Amino acid sequence: MRRRFVRAMTATLAVIVMSVVGAGNALADPNIQTEGYDDGMPNCAVLKPRAFAGYIGTSHPVPAVPMNENFAVPPTKTWCITSVGHSRLTFGRPYGVGFHIDLHANRKFPYNNAEMLAQPVFPARGWTMTMRVGGTERILKGPGRDYWGGTTGWGVSNRSIDPAGLEVAWFMYNGASERWAGLTYNLTHPIFTLLNIQFPLGFFVMSKKAWQAGITLHHLPLRMLANEHDYAIKMDKWYSYYYVDGKLVDRLDKPPVGTHYDISGQPVPLIGQMWLDAGYWFPLPIPQRNEGTQSAYMKRYVQGPTSSTPLTLNGSKYEGNAVPVPWK
Repeated sequence: MRRRFVRAMTATLAVIVMSVVGAGNALADPNIQTEGYDDGMPNCAVLKPRAFAGYIGTSHPVPAVPMNENFAVPPTKTWCITSVGHSRLTFGRPYGVGFHIDLHANRKFPYNNAEMLAQPVFPARGWTMTMRVGGTERILKGPGRDYWGGTTGWGVSNRSIDPAGLEVAWFMYNGASERWAGLTYNLTHPIFTLLNIQFPLGFFVMSKKAWQAGITLHHLPLRMLANEHDYAIKMDKWYSYYYVDGKLVDRLDKPPVGTHYDISGQPVPLIGQMWLDAGYWFPLPIPQRNEGTQSAYMKRYVQGPTSSTPLTLNGSKYEGNAVPVPWK
């Protein structure tokens, strides 16, 4: 009975995903996640039958390998994109990969997202992921508004759209610019309260383990987003650990394990990712209007065994320091 319910829920969510991204073979915006290239990067091409099995990740996951990427050029061999709609990715020094959603994108397409997925798997035990992320100060200084309407986040996920099988461990911002989005908050907040879960609004860390009820979530100060930081994540049997500039800021139970299989019997591995979109989430993305371009960047991505992977990317091997920088 439970498996039939999961299969029905997964198929329903896959239909929702496909209805959002559409169908076809066009390579220019709007990106609809078919085979092809956009912004110099290969699409992960999630618009495939396997979406009905509950998976919207990379079509070609590869075994875990240490990574040290500065995004000076598009990393076409080790990353793919799951961007949707009208968005832009830019590459080069000094900011690495930039994620952009331009003003009025929502007038062209209902949902707009800029997103990168690593293709090498991230092991759930004994490995560390460190990402240098910035440009998020615009979240706090949106033109004409206090905060962005939309989300951005970075960390690890298994890209499952099966709610039971979903696994995540990431940093995330979620905000609304449209006043009517408050209705969603009013309707869903009592559910989170009943489950004793903090509501996913603002800046937070979040963890979910496959086949575990609910999510674990703790809020972080919004002022963290005012500067560039090195964000790191590692996990053990009991917790997922979250670091900012080398300092432990939180730990959450229900850490991912990375061993889930979708209903087709294929593995759904953990992989690194970063995204930026113009939708207020929970329970589903609600398009938002922003009076300016949304932007953020990932300057560096490092993953490897914990014994050899730093929590901060200072030093000659990783170039420079995590300090506030202007975003152009």
